[in-house]
Amino acid sequence: MATIGTGVGATGLCYTNDDARHVFTALQRCGTAGMIGARVAWNYKTLLSANYANDEAYQTAKRECDKRSAEIVLRGLQSLGGIYIKLGQHVSAMVYILPPEWTETMAVLQDRCDPTPEEEVRQLFITDYGHPIEDIFDEFDWNPIGVASLAQVHKARLKESGQQVAVKLQHPALDEFCRVDMETVTVIIDVIKKAFPEFGFGWLVDEMRESLPRELDFVHEAMNSKLVAQNFADDIKHRRTALTVPQIVWARRRILCMEFIEGSRIDDVEYMKQHNINPAQVSAEFSEAFSKMIFMHGFVHCDPHPGNVIIRPAKDPKHSKYNFDIVLIDHGLYRHLPEQIRIDYAHLWTSLIRGDVEGIKKYSKRVGGTDTYQLFASILTGRAWETVSSANLSTVRSSTELQHMSAGAMEFLVDIADILARLPRVVLLLLKTSDLLRHIDEVLRSSSSGQDDHLTYVIMGRYCAKAVWLDTKQHLLNKLSEIGFNWQVFKALALSWWHYHSLAFMLWLYQRAARLASPKQQPKSIEQ
Repeated sequence: MATIGTGVGATGLCYTNDDARHVFTALQRCGTAGMIGARVAWNYKTLLSANYANDEAYQTAKRECDKRSAEIVLRGLQSLGGIYIKLGQHVSAMVYILPPEWTETMAVLQDRCDPTPEEEVRQLFITDYGHPIEDIFDEFDWNPIGVASLAQVHKARLKESGQQVAVKLQHPALDEFCRVDMETVTVIIDVIKKAFPEFGFGWLVDEMRESLPRELDFVHEAMNSKLVAQNFADDIKHRRTALTVPQIVWARRRILCMEFIEGSRIDDVEYMKQHNINPAQVSAEFSEAFSKMIFMHGFVHCDPHPGNVIIRPAKDPKHSKYNFDIVLIDHGLYRHLPEQIRIDYAHLWTSLIRGDVEGIKKYSKRVGGTDTYQLFASILTGRAWETVSSANLSTVRSSTELQHMSAGAMEFLVDIADILARLPRVVLLLLKTSDLLRHIDEVLRSSSSGQDDHLTYVIMGRYCAKAVWLDTKQHLLNKLSEIGFNWQVFKALALSWWHYHSLAFMLWLYQRAARLASPKQQPKSIEQ
């Protein structure tokens, strides 16, 4: 009876005392996370301790173990929510390291999360905005149009102006458990590192520690949105891009009100077919926008998964570059590239596109601080070294190459982990960004029979060359201003000018010819 009384008393205390409830729930979450880790560790311990008739039997058992463990982790992450979902999204993007049983299982976390209940949303407005929802909006759709790991989005109409808006709301529970969850993940990673010294993915937690506070501050997100809009303002004004950014109406730390955009995900080829939008053109425009961000602006959206990019028919067809707009949303995760990394990264990609082994070797060291340039090149491009060194990046990845890459990732897991652990944090995010961009490009290219496979790398190559030229020009002009006129320096400047402009003209001509041909192309029919 005493035990029962104690249990009832503890339960009563938990639900009547906020501090006690917080501690109790935090312990529950820590226990759940620890149990998930223990079950996965047991799965792999069983796998490694068993005897197998041959390598094929081992590989089959390993695939089954990977799939079983990934499903255990997925269910756990979904039940815990919050930053655990974010962790799973990071895992799903690590296709250059982890086997498909893990990345494909975790891919569902990119879009499917549980929404915050209505009563908590109402309280959030009182707490953060100071007024109830009815004082701000004439209409508010309680069915969210999107739910992600950190926030959900609702459609609404402003009472004061009548403008239709999208309202992004942070899940309130994040404030309560974000710090506890972060510490729990850190402890779990530390335990894994002690049990498996070769485990080199502690950087994943370090990156989340740096990125998460920024992503949870919607005022910071609004600033990012305005800055990227400024960077592309001249291109938008003169119809040099199809990219657009929703206008911000107002922002609070956990609530963001912005222009409402109607459309579909950028990988929805059926939607493009219905609206006579050419996926080949979308792919080219998307590549161009991110090439400018990375190699010219040095201010990069580091989470361009398909759910964060909307395609829609052009809002103003008469004054648009194409018959579509590419709308970039979710501006929580950006990075400013240090000037030297931006230039070295441009040099590196120029070398990768050309298959220039010496250039790859040199700039892999400068960008990634690694001498294992072949492995680094494969991580960065998602291609086998044989493909990179033969300058065949523009070809479609075959199933054989994908299998080879997956097997190689596991074989060189320790080496890969060592490379990633040494990389500057901003380069890690560039790796993730490149992988997400490559995925979208492959989806769009595969859906358009007339798409020129070389066009993506022609576009990227053009902006790499421009970044390198502008840096070289500035360096040589500074030298001339220091020492006065010098024939050798002037000759180097003229030669660099000629190399860049002749290459830029040829690439522009190639790209222009592809664009003139592309309106005749139609998306492949989609089999339902």
